[in-house]
Amino acid sequence: MMINKCLYFLIVIFFISGCKANEDLIDIFEPRFDPITFDVVKKKLVVEKELPSYVQELVSTWFNEKVKVNGFDGDMKFIITDYKQETNLVSDGKRVDIILSFKVLLKKPTLSQIKIIEGEVSSYGTLTGDLTLNEFDRVIQNTQSDLILRLSRDLKNKI
Repeated sequence: MMINKCLYFLIVIFFISGCKANEDLIDIFEPRFDPITFDVVKKKLVVEKELPSYVQELVSTWFNEKVKVNGFDGDMKFIITDYKQETNLVSDGKRVDIILSFKVLLKKPTLSQIKIIEGEVSSYGTLTGDLTLNEFDRVIQNTQSDLILRLSRDLKNKI
């Protein structure tokens, strides 16, 4: 009788431990942007290509909070000209590749001057082994975050 109770108790313990919730192994990457300052009075964000909602949110937050203006005249127009996101199968997993193209127009009317800065940034993420859709969604989100961080750094290096 005692052996049956012990055996029953062990089976219950194994069952309960087997039913625990699986936590995702991939943490969400939250980028930290450095401020960028332009010698103009006004700034404007233009998105020519439809962006995924998370990327749109990241770009808007970055542009509104970290792109600063500090001048007496002129305006700056930041234009996202293209966005491509592609998912491919790789051996034992998936890979996401993302490319974003941009253009910055700096207009100084008093100097009759227009400066154009163009660029393209890319990022990728992979997940191999047994993967869940939720984990791959996090890989995509982290890759999108890294892309906007690269955009910010690339733009800062070009001005």
